[in-house]
Amino acid sequence: MSLEDRSHTFEDTRAPAKPRYDQSHPAKSHQGGHADPASSQSPGKQGPIDRTHASSSVGSMSTISYDSARDLAEYFREVDGRRFLNQESTYMLPTDETEFWRLDKQHAAFLVGLGELYPCPDLVERVLSPKEGENIKIADLGCGTGTWAISMARRYTHAEVIGIDIAPIPINPSELPPNVRFELDDINSGISHHIGQFNLVQMRCVGGGLPDYAQAITYAAQCLKPGGLLLVVEVDMQLLAEDKLSSQKMATPNQPNASWLQRYLYEFRWAYALNGTDIFQAEEMLDRGLWDHPLLDGCGAGSLFMPVGPWAKSTDPEENQRLRFNGILIRQNFKNVFLGVQTGMKKNGIPQSVLDEWLQKCEQGEDQMDSLKHMSCLFFFFY
Repeated sequence: MSLEDRSHTFEDTRAPAKPRYDQSHPAKSHQGGHADPASSQSPGKQGPIDRTHASSSVGSMSTISYDSARDLAEYFREVDGRRFLNQESTYMLPTDETEFWRLDKQHAAFLVGLGELYPCPDLVERVLSPKEGENIKIADLGCGTGTWAISMARRYTHAEVIGIDIAPIPINPSELPPNVRFELDDINSGISHHIGQFNLVQMRCVGGGLPDYAQAITYAAQCLKPGGLLLVVEVDMQLLAEDKLSSQKMATPNQPNASWLQRYLYEFRWAYALNGTDIFQAEEMLDRGLWDHPLLDGCGAGSLFMPVGPWAKSTDPEENQRLRFNGILIRQNFKNVFLGVQTGMKKNGIPQSVLDEWLQKCEQGEDQMDSLKHMSCLFFFFY
């Protein structure tokens, strides 16, 4: 399939520009999203799988041991030299060492960009402060490599931290802090065994695996204690031009000198949508925010702009170094995302030769670093 054969889909169907939120770095806030005491039970799996090497029990909740050597074939399959989840899922990215490395770089980009493990640190610190007679609990839904959950466990040693993901984390249980554990579970099915248990619930960059984003938000909100805090962080799948307001022009056969990185992201979004992810509806929901959710109130929003590539400059040497490092991490993150999602894009009918051509043009555009290619990636968060 040639580029010309596909050109009609790019000129007429681009999504309109979305509202942009003011940047907070890091966010300081005066209100936080917290759970309504009235929440209904939702359907979901009972008995999560705990990633330890020995069976155990926590309260009335059963846990099942996971052994990576024994259960590898059950959870994974190999396609195009990459390892993917074996079960049916809308999540299109691999689950292998290359992807783990990408996720940890993405985590590092957040740390550099925010200067913290989380946005709105005043709210987080307040809800996680020790309280007499209360067990402080943190949940990371879609925890990936577990890096954020482990970091939170080390910072908040008085809290219990649980990371939940559909795939096992790549960490030896013997290396974990004593106050963190991980469960294998699919949040799309609901996590009713955790309703009303957590002071803080985070969902960060998990939209690509959610066929019903609004329902996933409800499941997360139901897991909060009254007065708990929900943090939702997602990436805008349209890159911004240097002014951080307008969308970067996308390369097409009629404008080949525009951004091929933006073009690849456009194709990436459609690949996820065709695979069953609620990505366009999720974008609309996040544009509206969480203010009208029946289980949440006192909500707020903020955003963080990160340069794509080391083009951003500052007169302050320390800030200049931070911007350059952040830009390199984000550029590497995009490249590895594009490589990882190729299997799914081929499934949707895009030949490998076309994918290779797009990736090559993305890299050529990065090397030019002219004003047209000075782009930013917007991460927006809600609380």
